[in-house]
Amino acid sequence: MNPPRRQSWLWHSGWHRLLSLRVLVPLLLLAYACVFGIYTLQRDVAVREQQVEEHARGDVTLRMTHLQGTLEYLLRTGQSEAVREEVASLGSSPDLRVGLLLDEQGNVLASTRLAQFGKPAKEAWPELALPEALARMESARRRMSGDVRVNEDGSRVVGYAPINLGPGPQEDRVGFLYLQHDLTQLKAAQRHRAERSALRSSLLLVQIAGVLGLFFHFALGRRVQRLESAARRLAGGDLNARAGLRGVDELGSLGRAFDEMAERISHDQEALRRSEASFRTLIERTPDAVFVHRDQTLLFANPAAVALLGHEREEDLRGRKVEEILIPEDQERLAESSQPGAAREVHFRHRGGQQVLGEVVTFSVPFDDQPAVVSIARDITERKQVQEKLRATDRMVSLGTLAAGVAHELNNPISYVLSNLRFAVDELGEQTEAGGTLSLEQLKEIQQALREALEGGERMRNIVRDLRSFSRREDERFGPVDIHAVLDSCASLARSEIRHRAQLVKEYGEIPRVLGNESRLGQLFLNLLVNAAQAIPEGDAKTNHVRLTTASVDAEWVVISVQDTGVGIPPENLQRLFKPFFTTKPVGVGTGLGLSICHGIVTAMGGRIEVSSEVGKGTTFRVFMPVAEKGAQPSAEPKSA
Repeated sequence: MNPPRRQSWLWHSGWHRLLSLRVLVPLLLLAYACVFGIYTLQRDVAVREQQVEEHARGDVTLRMTHLQGTLEYLLRTGQSEAVREEVASLGSSPDLRVGLLLDEQGNVLASTRLAQFGKPAKEAWPELALPEALARMESARRRMSGDVRVNEDGSRVVGYAPINLGPGPQEDRVGFLYLQHDLTQLKAAQRHRAERSALRSSLLLVQIAGVLGLFFHFALGRRVQRLESAARRLAGGDLNARAGLRGVDELGSLGRAFDEMAERISHDQEALRRSEASFRTLIERTPDAVFVHRDQTLLFANPAAVALLGHEREEDLRGRKVEEILIPEDQERLAESSQPGAAREVHFRHRGGQQVLGEVVTFSVPFDDQPAVVSIARDITERKQVQEKLRATDRMVSLGTLAAGVAHELNNPISYVLSNLRFAVDELGEQTEAGGTLSLEQLKEIQQALREALEGGERMRNIVRDLRSFSRREDERFGPVDIHAVLDSCASLARSEIRHRAQLVKEYGEIPRVLGNESRLGQLFLNLLVNAAQAIPEGDAKTNHVRLTTASVDAEWVVISVQDTGVGIPPENLQRLFKPFFTTKPVGVGTGLGLSICHGIVTAMGGRIEVSSEVGKGTTFRVFMPVAEKGAQPSAEPKSA
């Protein structure tokens, strides 16, 4: 939070004006002028001082060379007074600090200063007693050549030159000429010239900076102000704000780009406004209920949601807890995000007390700039009721299809049950009227007749049991189911439909019980068996077959296959096979609901159904069912089907 406060302080205090282009550029130029002036001054001073040192060193070298020859000549000719005058004349130079001629003993023979005459060198000029001076004189003596150098601080030029003093007690009399040239005044003068030159350059740059500042202020500053003002108006919500800058320079291009951006923003804002209005209209008029909630609290409900729960106004729901509009079992399901394309069923609590079944999709969206959850619900209460009726209708249609065959199956045992009972009654009646007793052979015949009648009764009871098991609806719970018993029951009911068309073949494997509902599975496989039979034309029952196969896929799944050798299904129809009311059967033969309901039954029990077919060779339906856990108790059926 500190940077924004600091920026606000800078803005309100007026310091931001220093950052404007019309002020910043001249300031930068002024700073550049100062830096350039300082750099130029330092560089010019260094160059000039170096030139002074080189010039002074050359001048001293030249002077010492000239004096060396002159003094040696005068000394050889014995003109001592001329030697002293020649050295003394050096004092006329304003930059020469001292000039000394020393004999071989180090005494002053001649000097630019009269008071130094005849004194030892270390008294006349103490610097000559320093080790550095002694070392340089010794070096010059060995080389018999002059030594001119600038000292370390650059303030003076010092020169040593060996002088042949002429004949004497010693064979070689060598003295020294010592000159010290002062550079302080020369360097000061050059530094003054350099400062004046740097000042002129800096003043010129300052003038240029001033001119450019005026140019930026009048030529660019106003245009920048227009651009800034337009930007502030646009930021404040004025979508009609435009800079209106012209010109071919960068600022003109920037102004045009700003106007284009403002135009796009204006169009986008208008499109966004229309989109928001359309979206709000869509939300308010959609027949699906829309709930927006956060932290289990309702924030928004559209009119369809208000009507779904039996209220009159959206304000009646806003602020309520989600748990108030759901039954306890479904309170957590409304906030769970749905998988893409997946919906789940949730029971809402109506204001009148009844339950409303809704198909809900939930996802997260920002609402009022904060994360929220949107739940879209569709009332499927009536649809579920219709589905139950359709399922019952399909069951009855299947039974109607099998009615003739079932009647025939019942008629045969009834006939020989009645025939055997009449035989037993007639035999017993004749013997009763005659007052005689039954022989052993007659008793055996009556017993055989009654046994056959009992078998026929058992046959009829099995058929009735299969019908009752298939048609009952009171047991709507899931649990472990013996799939082989279900298949046998369905095969018994469909035998009359199959036997004139194909041979029924059972290939059962060793499989565990599956998790499902026995009645629903009966409806499923009876539909598949009837469809398999009807796919085979009548008249060639010996070569065609309907095959029932069961096998374990793995520890969790069992597959049941219903295969026929019928006419097959064209590839273009396979994708539409499980859609409601789609059928390839003639009008009046099928409703088109059977396979759709089969798909719903399998899906509701957690399984899946697949189909493969080849025209002219037959079709195979494979039903994959989950294995029931060992010792599992029947559980309530899920609400979706």
